[in-house]
Amino acid sequence: MDRLGANLAMLDGADLAHALVTESSVDDAVRAYESIMLPRSIEAATGSAEGLDNLVPATIS
Repeated sequence: MDRLGANLAMLDGADLAHALVTESSVDDAVRAYESIMLPRSIEAATGSAEGLDNLVPATIS
């Protein structure tokens, strides 16, 4: 995934701002934002976990 750290935070902020401007209520805006943010966050977390697995191999006890 190319968007990490500060870039991901800026993208999240832009998406939330867009939702706040276009939706009819704050609750609707948060729901709209979460529908975009959660899948992206899962993708980022999965990528981080895979990277960690590559750096720190599992040990056998």
